[in-house]
Amino acid sequence: MTYAFVLDKTGNKLSPTKENKAWYLIRKQRATLVQRFPMVIRLNKTIPKEAIDTTPIRAGIDDGAKYVGIALVQNGKTKNKPILKGFLEHRQDVKDKIDARRAYRRYRRSYKRYRPKRFHHRSSSKRTGRIPPTIRQKKEAVLRVIQQLHKWTRINFIHLEDVQIDIRAIENGYQPYRWEYHQSNRLDENIRKAVILRDQNTCQKCGRTNCRIEVHHIIPRRLGGSNSIYNLICLCSDCHKEVTGNELAYKDEFFQKINGRPVRYWDAMHVMQGKMYLRKELETVAPVILTTGGDTANKRIDWGIEKSHANDAIVITDSFVTNEQCAIKEWHIKPMRRRSNKKTDEVDGFRHRDVVRYTKRNGETYVGYITALYPDKKQCNLTTIDGKVLKRYGLNRLTLIHRFKNLYWF
Repeated sequence: MTYAFVLDKTGNKLSPTKENKAWYLIRKQRATLVQRFPMVIRLNKTIPKEAIDTTPIRAGIDDGAKYVGIALVQNGKTKNKPILKGFLEHRQDVKDKIDARRAYRRYRRSYKRYRPKRFHHRSSSKRTGRIPPTIRQKKEAVLRVIQQLHKWTRINFIHLEDVQIDIRAIENGYQPYRWEYHQSNRLDENIRKAVILRDQNTCQKCGRTNCRIEVHHIIPRRLGGSNSIYNLICLCSDCHKEVTGNELAYKDEFFQKINGRPVRYWDAMHVMQGKMYLRKELETVAPVILTTGGDTANKRIDWGIEKSHANDAIVITDSFVTNEQCAIKEWHIKPMRRRSNKKTDEVDGFRHRDVVRYTKRNGETYVGYITALYPDKKQCNLTTIDGKVLKRYGLNRLTLIHRFKNLYWF
């Protein structure tokens, strides 16, 4: 089941309808197609305000580090109806591009046009409330989707899953002291003593006891190791020097001795950053209602709904639905950088970033978007939905699916 968004002649937002009904209205020339993916139609007449359906539509956002579940659920008088669900795939190349830009800038300033270093002019990085670019672009990607949906349909409430958790409390089982929030890399003395007591003040590599005992991170902090008792072990100073710099070679041995395990909360910490900025911007669209991951999981189990990012977004709206009702088309939403590095505008009717289908001689097909065009040999480079890169494929076997507009909807 797939739904289409409906606008009237003056742009009023009407209730979504089934896609088959939308095509019927287009064939009867009672509506025109505004956008194909997702489908948006505009009626050829104006609907009186008193006749417009005003049942609330709730948006659910399952915020994540790599994928974000997004859903729209309409609250009917007798039952709730999911009208859209999908997952947004975040870009993972922003940090690499920022690092490359920094390298080019430093080279230009140091070699091509040298000038002395300055340290007090960086107003952007020193301002309060600044969000790192890698975090900000992810929050803005969510906002772009919600704002685009808000152009096509009414959104009365936005339900956002708040993953504000205390990482140190999860790791160590207690409330951290105030100073620990400001010195996150400092190893708490209570954890250190607990590790020494557990290992009986003995080096776990050579077995020495009458020596200086040091607490060692099995997975070092620079590689994402945590200050957890499951990632710490006692070593003498000599063994500590021997292991330092080659920690991963001893990882399995040390974990086996203390019955430990790798502990990482990067994803949760990543999602927590910028959450206030996201809430503030979402409130300009509709009132924001917060929920928690535990409530979402309990409702999903009680309602018998399969686990997925998109289905979680439906459950987050706090609108009871069945697993059968969730069986609607699941969209794969992919944001792109606004800046394009294209060198050729169009070749044989195909443009940069067009979504196309390539058909091989054996009948196998690929769906992806054009990343480069070669007018001399009438070829292109494609990137498929699953990230596979296809280079130098002929244009004569391409079929245009739709033009790119801000976001990819697959």
